[in-house]
Amino acid sequence: MFDFPVSIVHYVESIATIIKIPTDKKTDSYQDLVCTEQDKTTIYEIITTLAEHGKLSLLLKQSHLKGLGSQINHVHPLKFLSTIVTNPRLRECLVDIFDDYFKRNGFMDGIGPSLSREAERGKLAMYVNDFAEEVKVKKEDVEPFFRKQDWEGLVRFFFN
Repeated sequence: MFDFPVSIVHYVESIATIIKIPTDKKTDSYQDLVCTEQDKTTIYEIITTLAEHGKLSLLLKQSHLKGLGSQINHVHPLKFLSTIVTNPRLRECLVDIFDDYFKRNGFMDGIGPSLSREAERGKLAMYVNDFAEEVKVKKEDVEPFFRKQDWEGLVRFFFN
């Protein structure tokens, strides 16, 4: 057994920096939010890697994953989330990520602040209807998560 001097806090922070999704693009239409096929491929690689690898392996892949994360910085967090929940494989991966305390916290430490930041900027509530339509759920089912800014509850909604 190896004894690596890597703290769990560092591990969680590393995952969080991979999936931070700042957006600066000004748009009033959900359909205008950018998420290209290449962005979706990158998101696929990030999420499957997080789900399929253990902590040590993820630490070794950290710089590669951070590079992938920087490639999707322009993707709005709702488009990031919709890419995951509309893909059956990524949805399974999300369950695997949430089964691991540290991976779940790392994931939420990345997407949670991004969603909160967009909510504060007024760039979240305006997209709830279109987001719900895109992920094929009733707006009424997801609205409470947006009102409470319960981002973990929102993510869990898609696999519970």
